[in-house]
Amino acid sequence: MIEGRVRGVIASVFSLSPDRLPARLEPDTVPGWSSLRQVQLVLALEKEFGVEVEPDVIPDLVTEQAIVSYVRDVAA
Repeated sequence: MIEGRVRGVIASVFSLSPDRLPARLEPDTVPGWSSLRQVQLVLALEKEFGVEVEPDVIPDLVTEQAIVSYVRDVAA
């Protein structure tokens, strides 16, 4: 399931256990979500899903829902 894998990547990048992640995953709810962590998150997503994220899309990938939708679209 893509959602679970995305949550796992987010947990790994932010050094949190998956069960400690907030229900809503976005910069305001995840401690330490900065622009640098955003780039690290994108790199981790590319590795996990074997996709290449276009640079102009990176600023839009700031919620779990946006990330899952994007991964579904590009991995299909």
